[in-house]
Amino acid sequence: MEHAYAKALVFVIERGGKPLASVRSLVRVLEREGRMALLPRIVHAFKRLAATDSVRNSVVLSFAKKNTRVSRKMREALRELGVAKKDVRVEVDPTLIGGWRLEGRGTLVDVSYKKALLDIYRATVAQ
Repeated sequence: MEHAYAKALVFVIERGGKPLASVRSLVRVLEREGRMALLPRIVHAFKRLAATDSVRNSVVLSFAKKNTRVSRKMREALRELGVAKKDVRVEVDPTLIGGWRLEGRGTLVDVSYKKALLDIYRATVAQ
């Protein structure tokens, strides 16, 4: 039950509802229905939904080295995902030999040397 309330709250807020007004409205409904005991569980379910949503929508840009310049292809990939630069988490991946990887929102753009070398290795071994 609490999951349904939390999901409804997320739905209202995502559709342009003001968060504070939406929460107050939910509390009024819970009071009217005599279900105020559900409120702590609704808060917990809402936090879980928000955490899941942030993981699903997060975008990680991994470089092989620090201070790698942003290429045109990288900017195009970010634009296609509809992600602003400020919303991208940038990190150095020590397993990459060179190049970069953009991962998030169900998409992976891998322009790393590691991937190229692994593709060559797999093609060679498969023959």
